[in-house]
This record gives sequence, structure tokens and C-alpha cells, in this order.
Amino acid sequence: MQYTSFLLATIAATSVIAAPVIQERSYDNKLTVILTNEATETGSQTTFYEGQREEGGPSGSNGPFQKVELRLGKDVQRKDLRCKIIDDQGHDIVVLRGENVDITFADGGKGAWTFRKESKVSEIICDPYFRKIDKSNFETRVILQNLSTELGSQTSLKEGPRVTAKPTGSTGPFQTVEISVGAWSEKQDLRCSVLDKAGKPITAKRGKNVDTTFSDADKGAWTFLYESEVSEIVCDESFVAKPQA
Repeated sequence: MQYTSFLLATIAATSVIAAPVIQERSYDNKLTVILTNEATETGSQTTFYEGQREEGGPSGSNGPFQKVELRLGKDVQRKDLRCKIIDDQGHDIVVLRGENVDITFADGGKGAWTFRKESKVSEIICDPYFRKIDKSNFETRVILQNLSTELGSQTSLKEGPRVTAKPTGSTGPFQTVEISVGAWSEKQDLRCSVLDKAGKPITAKRGKNVDTTFSDADKGAWTFLYESEVSEIVCDESFVAKPQA
């Protein structure tokens, strides 16, 4: 009897020792947004998780930053997930990587995206519905107005080396012209001219600048020196500022 008890105890102990060790596998579906500024050695690392829309402020510091990188955990299912960042004025921050210009960014195993201009970051948003911008949809809008008659025209032109169009809806007469290039456009310095009924460039001013070609630069409308009808709009990548006396 004692021998039998000893044998059973030995078998039980052996079974415990021989039992396989099962290690629980960690599940990594993190989205890590890394913001950096090498010049000031400033950084922030914010973690979200794959699923629905996630948003929040950057961890530790709001910058200003120069670069952003998205790193996906090994168990993230959607490898094309994209995020975007908002500056301290509430505007989408434009980022660049290689030939890509966008307001949302992905991982793709290609490293960091560079800010078009150094900015503070107020918010980070990751959303499964974000998509890469289609360059074929890039447009420049030319807005013509006459406040005294409440007359206006807004004409959209596709990007290209040189594009022309008739003003949409009305030829005027107008008092102002405004050029609006999309924040993500690579041609932030694009200039346009507007031609009068005789086909001659109309001269306009903005602040101290007087010219026959007009840019956006986030500075609003240009005012015609003389109220004029507009027969054609020309946007050309070769146009440069030509200050008028």
C-alpha cells in the first residue's frame, strides 16, 4: 500500500514537470504616431488602436514639429490605414514623402513624412475612412467678384503647365480676383492672370504689390485698378511676379 501511494505521487509529480508550458501571445494592433523635430530635439509618441476613428492630442509636447511617422503593429489588419494631424489654428497639416503630397499619411514601411512647413500640432486623427488624395482631382479656383453689384464667378481649373478657361457664369464687370490653390497642391506659388475684353492682362493690387499675374499665398483677393469685364483666365506654371510701376 505504501509502495502504491509512493508510485502514484511520483507519477503525478512527473506529469506536472512534463506538462507543456503554454505562453500567451501578445496581440499588437497599435497605431503609433511619432512626431519629431531634429533641430530642437523635440518629440512625441502617441498610441491609438485599430478599429473605429481615433483622435486626441499629441503626448508630451505639441511641437513645433517637422516630421511625422505612422507605425503599425504587426497584427493590424488594415495596412493602408491613414492618419492626419491638425495645427494650432485648426488647419490640416500638409505632409510630403517622395513624390507624395497629402493631408493624410500612411505607414507603407517607407519612414517619416516631412511637414510642408514646421508647425505645432493640436490634434491627431486616425480614421479607417481616410484615403490617399487623387492628384487628378487637384484644382485651382479663380474667384471673381464685384461687391457693389453682388456679382461673382468661381472657375475651377485642373492643374497643368498652362491651363485656360472662360469665367464661369458671368464675365463681369468685376472688381477683385482671388486665386485659391488647394492646401495639398504642389504648386503653392502658382500664378494666374485674367484678360479683359481686348485680351489684355488686367492689372490688380494686393497690399503694396501691383501686378498682372496673381498668386494665392493665403493673403486673399487682389483688387483691379479699374473695374473690368473678364474674357479669359490663364494659369501658367511659368508665370512669375512682374511688379508694375
